[in-house]
Amino acid sequence: MPGGSDDKILIITQEVDPHADLMVVELRRRGVSCLRWHTASFPLESCLTLRVNDERVEALLRINGREIDIREIRSVWYRRPEPFQLPSALSADEKSFAEREVKSSFSGFMQITDWFWVNHPDRIRVGASKILQLKVAREVGLPIPRTLITNEPEKVKPFFDECRGQMIYKALNSGFFPSGKGCLTTPISRDHLKKLHLIRNAPGIFQEYVPKRIELRVTIIGRRVFAAEIHSQDHPETKDDWRAADVENVRHCPHALPHDIEAKCLKFIDRFGLAFGAVDMILTPDGRYVFLENNPSGQFGWIEDLTRLPLTETLAEMLIAGQMI
Repeated sequence: MPGGSDDKILIITQEVDPHADLMVVELRRRGVSCLRWHTASFPLESCLTLRVNDERVEALLRINGREIDIREIRSVWYRRPEPFQLPSALSADEKSFAEREVKSSFSGFMQITDWFWVNHPDRIRVGASKILQLKVAREVGLPIPRTLITNEPEKVKPFFDECRGQMIYKALNSGFFPSGKGCLTTPISRDHLKKLHLIRNAPGIFQEYVPKRIELRVTIIGRRVFAAEIHSQDHPETKDDWRAADVENVRHCPHALPHDIEAKCLKFIDRFGLAFGAVDMILTPDGRYVFLENNPSGQFGWIEDLTRLPLTETLAEMLIAGQMI
């Protein structure tokens, strides 16, 4: 309960993060002490200190001039960290050395804590692999699209024919560039096949096109599952990827998943040791639920705004509890 020595919630994120802003408001409304650590402030404006000897391990954080013993922290929301900032005056060798030292000290510090994590960065790193996700989804019984991942052009044309010309391409990572532009899910035509030599530069994901009745964003918080319908087929510009337009103009509403699909989603998250996940799925016209991918640090603010699903409240409850709920 709030008020003890280990009741603080730490949010590791960036300076501009509306999701974190909402969580701070919710935690304060509940009388819970919380801290924000903007990773760009490390190592120049925030500090970590670790003392280890035969008797004890002592670890301290200094954030905004305030020193915190890690034993004061119960739970951590590893929300959306950004790159560490180093002095611009460093030489190339100095910068390379400093970057390695900063990353090693930060990751080592994260590994010695007994905090409840949503989610631990090591588990995020493994859980974000779209390749591994497809393997695990298949193993837990979630239907997946027929998939080819390659940088060998000669392998794509036969797969295109196998999909009867109904094939899409998507990136292995987010697909968004620093400029703000992005590589979204793209249907592949025969004309595109003339440019297949380009995948020599970067492997990609090719999948059979899955017909959509609706798309689903399934937000998993602990043992609770919240599914939201995204009616992407109502608008021509969002038929292939709902991110291609202003999502607030696309109809959303809560969705009741079949019990077996919900159970498989939970089993999927458990396999990665995650406490939170944002799973994208398709509900086909013939009623099949098809798994696409999971984002271990996925956005959910717009889902909450458009559906009134209690996502921030539920996540706050889990952080306060310091365990899966």
